[in-house]
Amino acid sequence: MKVSKGFKWSLVLFLTLVSGRIFAQETKAAGDDSELIQIWYGPEQRFGHLGHPQRWINVLGNINRPEAVDSVSFSINGRPERRLALGCDLHRLGFPGDFNAQLSWDDVEEGANALLIKAYRKKGRPVSKEVTVHVGQDQTWPLPYCVDFSTTEHLQDVVQVVDGHWGLEDTGVRTLQRYYDRVLAIGDTTWKNYQATVRLTVHGFTPSEPGPPTYNVTHFGVAMRWRGHHHDGRQPSRKWFPLGAQGEFLLKDNLDRCQWRILFDGTQDKPRKYSEKRNSLAIGQAILIKAQVASLPDGRTRYRFKQWADGAPEPIAWDVEGLEAGDYPSGALCLVPHNSDVTIHEVRVEPLDLNFDPGG
Repeated sequence: MKVSKGFKWSLVLFLTLVSGRIFAQETKAAGDDSELIQIWYGPEQRFGHLGHPQRWINVLGNINRPEAVDSVSFSINGRPERRLALGCDLHRLGFPGDFNAQLSWDDVEEGANALLIKAYRKKGRPVSKEVTVHVGQDQTWPLPYCVDFSTTEHLQDVVQVVDGHWGLEDTGVRTLQRYYDRVLAIGDTTWKNYQATVRLTVHGFTPSEPGPPTYNVTHFGVAMRWRGHHHDGRQPSRKWFPLGAQGEFLLKDNLDRCQWRILFDGTQDKPRKYSEKRNSLAIGQAILIKAQVASLPDGRTRYRFKQWADGAPEPIAWDVEGLEAGDYPSGALCLVPHNSDVTIHEVRVEPLDLNFDPGG
């Protein structure tokens, strides 16, 4: 049978259109490569410009289709690639595809550094995205220090984000996703005796239960004398102690039964300290929290915490006080919502007078 030239061209055109449609469908199924890697807090990030609040730099983001990749890596300044773990890991990496590229200060140089995140897809070529990490190496975070998040344009300009996806809103900075410890670090590893006042609003929380993600507790925490997670073979590191101590305002289903506890090291040698007092909380209404750390003449460290409603007079007494021996002599401040949805409005940190009355 003789096939006409016109039929041949029609067949070619048909096959071309079909293959093009299949290619387009495969491309659509694979997703937009430019959106595969999402970097939180922007392609240009600053660390150390105020000081060093911990031993790590953390660059966070998400692979929005983790099922489409075999592995993800990161490299700094053209050095060998390192494996980048993806969430959920039931701890720091809260949601599928979350990542936290953990760098030490020795990994980076003063000035601009090129961090490359590379995703190896199951189909197609690898996809990469670069983040410029601007580093200051010799600064010491000023004390006193005050930040009003309602007037902040770039979060990393005023704090160092350690964990979690946060968003700036009209009234402050808010946890966009609540999960295990979402952490903002403020201050310097050289800070010793200081007092912090935090104004915040709790919008909601996940009730505590055994196992992940709450591990029997839901809170807003204030950690003091923080120096960063410790090497533990994970990426990112998960071992949070020793740390100084953390005051945790425990959120209860009965909002009139909220309670403080002080978490020292999480070991039997340094048991938790619970307040006898119960505190009230109104969801959606601002509260104030004050935290204090001081080295005492006998060599121990004293931690004190209290909470009250915004607009009410500050109570004279502290809600809870704890003493710790063998503590870090210095360290930064961390704000730590754990499975709670909060907006932090402002933070004020002041040095303590070295001649203060140890009993006052």
